[in-house]
Amino acid sequence: MPEAVDAGIRFPKLYAAIKWGIVITLTFLAVLAAAFWALVLGGFAGSGFHATKPLGAAGEEVVITPECAWPYGVKDHDAVAVCRMFYNLTPEQRAQVLRARQPSATARP
Repeated sequence: MPEAVDAGIRFPKLYAAIKWGIVITLTFLAVLAAAFWALVLGGFAGSGFHATKPLGAAGEEVVITPECAWPYGVKDHDAVAVCRMFYNLTPEQRAQVLRARQPSATARP
């Protein structure tokens, strides 16, 4: 324990005991956490759990209609993203969006 004596530590044996106690405890907790997550994630995989595919998955066909693509045309590249957002709305939100898009009867060009 020359480093403890050189550093002027009064109780080098106590210092070493505390230091190694902390190191061993942290190592044990790391192994315990790894085992816990292996069991948890292994349990999900073993039960047949699979994450859902994201909406932007490759090969997914989004139906692009003028209703969902507004203000873009159905052939516009950005219409795909707009339609994805439109289809993720609840039916009430979709109705609200469609009402907001309709020109009011009192508005004149």
